[in-house]
Amino acid sequence: MLKVLPDYIYNLIAAGEVIQRPASVVKELLENSADAGAGSIMLVINDFGKTLIQVIDDGVGMTEEESKLCFLSHATSKIDTAEDLQHITTFGFRGEALASIAACADITLKTRKRGEEVGTEVHIAASAMDKVEKTSCPEGCNIAVRNIFYNIPARRKFLKSDNSEYKQIVAEFVRVALTRLDLEFKLINNSRETMHLTPVKNLKQRIAQISGLSVVKQLIDLQIDTRVVKISGYIGNPESAKKVQQNQYFFANGRFFRNAFLRKALLKGYSNLIPDGNTPSFFVFFEVSPEETDVNIHPSKTEIKFENERVIFEILESAVKEAIGKNAFAPTIDFDNDGVPQEISSKDGFTMSKEEREKYIAGVLRAPQENYNPLFNPFEQDACGRREEKREETVGIQDNTTVNQVIGEGDGRKFLQIRGEFLVTPSDEGLLLINIKRARGKILYENYLKTLVNAKPAVQEELFPKTVDLDHASFSVLMNNTETLKDLGFDIREFGKDCIVVYGTPSDFKGEKINVEDLIAEIAETLTEETDTDDKAGEHGLTKEFKEKIAMKALRHYNCSSQNAMTESEDNALIEALLSCKNPAIYPLGGYCITTITTEDLKKRLS
Repeated sequence: MLKVLPDYIYNLIAAGEVIQRPASVVKELLENSADAGAGSIMLVINDFGKTLIQVIDDGVGMTEEESKLCFLSHATSKIDTAEDLQHITTFGFRGEALASIAACADITLKTRKRGEEVGTEVHIAASAMDKVEKTSCPEGCNIAVRNIFYNIPARRKFLKSDNSEYKQIVAEFVRVALTRLDLEFKLINNSRETMHLTPVKNLKQRIAQISGLSVVKQLIDLQIDTRVVKISGYIGNPESAKKVQQNQYFFANGRFFRNAFLRKALLKGYSNLIPDGNTPSFFVFFEVSPEETDVNIHPSKTEIKFENERVIFEILESAVKEAIGKNAFAPTIDFDNDGVPQEISSKDGFTMSKEEREKYIAGVLRAPQENYNPLFNPFEQDACGRREEKREETVGIQDNTTVNQVIGEGDGRKFLQIRGEFLVTPSDEGLLLINIKRARGKILYENYLKTLVNAKPAVQEELFPKTVDLDHASFSVLMNNTETLKDLGFDIREFGKDCIVVYGTPSDFKGEKINVEDLIAEIAETLTEETDTDDKAGEHGLTKEFKEKIAMKALRHYNCSSQNAMTESEDNALIEALLSCKNPAIYPLGGYCITTITTEDLKKRLS
């Protein structure tokens, strides 16, 4: 039977499109306050936005009639005609946000129009307006949203973890603050002021308020002005690129948006200056004629279509390359390699082929354990010039390739060390190569993971504690999970605004160089992701998969410097520790720790 849906059902459908989580409410309310000409905006949240989201501003306010009208669908002061959609300069324009919020939460609005003596208080629950009365309140608006999704249990059930929801709220807060440098912003979380951004004169000052001076010092000025688009802002220098990068923002005419195509253009501008998987920070502002953009695409208004997107792609790429070039961030040349013969390579080198990687992921590629005797000396001969009695054992390098080592008695296996990066020793097949950095990394990974799985890691107190500046969301996540961090072997403590001090690290890291700053930031990201899925998270979220992730991240941030003076006993100890690992030939991040150059390979190279 065909019928028109009642308003309360229609609004619930609209809420499903516009209000997906507490951060959606924060976004709409903050943008409304910014559009209302406020000079100061305060955001108050309790229980990560689930029980209270309150926004207080000193904007123009509303009359009694406007305060009742604003909760109706498509009630807006931003546009009057269809043609106005081609000239949008405000954050909001559809007039459906407040109606959608009212459909899924309990709302109290107190507002007073500038110049009027009294204000109006309105109370709405499930789209029903049950209270409208005069009240005494400051000029501006004070809107409190309580118990979001109380009437939509299914939506509330599928909210993410507290860490994740708070992170999204902070992200929306920051996005608005980055576009309105003239406004004062405050964030109150559970009765505690966590961010206070005063008005600033330029973007760098705002970035410093949000992310700290350490981020500002890594920024490169980005400026280009063409007939198609004007691009301004900052990008991070190549050296500051990270695996997990929070500071990535695109704005078009003051509106935050996401665009994978333009993001690709920006990364392309870095060419080969940053490692694969790392991304730089960027705060990029596009100024385009409103007639050449379309923001009326998605309910969240974070997608924008550009009429000349391909041209903007090329302009952005060129601008990034020019900015990096002007700041002279170019890769250094290693003059020590001048005149050095090309490295010997083989089909069984340290790099996995696509087929080998697929087999490794599928669990087909395995390396059997073997018993290794480090005391064997392949150069030792008896009086008749014959080698002593021997036995053969194998170390698997691939599923169909093995390295045969000659094992016997002697004073110790002899190794040739090459620039502190490789160990070379003879074998029956030719030459056996061990990548020292990967071998040490493999050992660190295996030991740390074994400790995490079998027991709580001991904390090694740092001789010089490290201070780490973080974005506010990551800082909050870490402070809310200090016990989990102790279970991972880290002792961290609060040290001022969005700053922590690392007093201790896992004892497995003793004597090794770990980039603790980047590792801690990635752990915060992993904690957020892990607690998003309740059915996987155990006590403190320390599932086996979670522990493997942390061990892998520690390996990624392991800085093994070249050692030019390893003793013979250190060589043997390294090999013994490596061969005691599970699948000793395979490096956890891809590739191999051990490989072989066969006699046939040597003949080909020297032919």
